[in-house]
Amino acid sequence: GRKSFMQENSISYPCGNKVFTFKDVENQLKLIIN
Repeated sequence: GRKSFMQENSISYPCGNKVFTFKDVENQLKLIIN
């Protein structure tokens, strides 16, 4: 994982009416927009 970038396996923050979620899955950083 990217411990220097995130303390947990995922980071999410609101942006307008959407929620951006960064997830560290299989050593790859995914961006999920809900």
